Amino acid sequence: MNKYSIIITRPSSILIYMIHIWQWLTDIIFPPSKPGLLIRPLSPDNFQLFYRPHKKGSVQILSEYHIPAVQAAITACKFENNLQATKLIGKLLNLWLVDQSAIDTVLIPIPLSYKRQKKRKHNQVERVLRTLPPLPFRYTICTEILTRTHDTKPQTSLNRQDRLKNMDHAFEVNKKQLKKISSYRRVVICDDVLTTGATLGAAKVALLPHLPPHTELICVAWAH
Repeated sequence: MNKYSIIITRPSSILIYMIHIWQWLTDIIFPPSKPGLLIRPLSPDNFQLFYRPHKKGSVQILSEYHIPAVQAAITACKFENNLQATKLIGKLLNLWLVDQSAIDTVLIPIPLSYKRQKKRKHNQVERVLRTLPPLPFRYTICTEILTRTHDTKPQTSLNRQDRLKNMDHAFEVNKKQLKKISSYRRVVICDDVLTTGATLGAAKVALLPHLPPHTELICVAWAH
């Protein structure tokens, strides 16, 4: 190694060292959560190794919730508004979308209740949709077509029977917004985790009667 290569490589080593010191200091001031720590080393490119597309009933699933990194990313995105986690999940959705036929598509995030939206200050599913890069077909994100009719109880606190009952008539369609998507041939309703399928099922039941006959309606969840 000559003197010039030493001059070239040394700043890079110093920079890496400074980044580690900065990260250490930041962790002291703002202790990271366990999910945040678990996904920290991951990039969208290596997170795509967890892409495991399959169907559960009529719902398209992108990955498996029992995978620790997937569960951590969903948790960090949902409760911590973690931008890295949002991008990781967005990578899985992008992989699925580019594998679909090239037809105009509407992406609809499952809406939160008013109280939950106000508390979190974000819709974690919508945030994932906003990270998507340009796709090989025209698409739009529509957040105003589906709305919650009432503040439902958190699904995680209920058993299967109560979850189904809890989501009964939970959504309604804003008919004034339907014209915006009338020219699209595919509608994709998105949610983060599929358990009983009650949430996506209720959203599908509410929206399907209002779509043109030629429209394909698909329900997608990040994991099950």
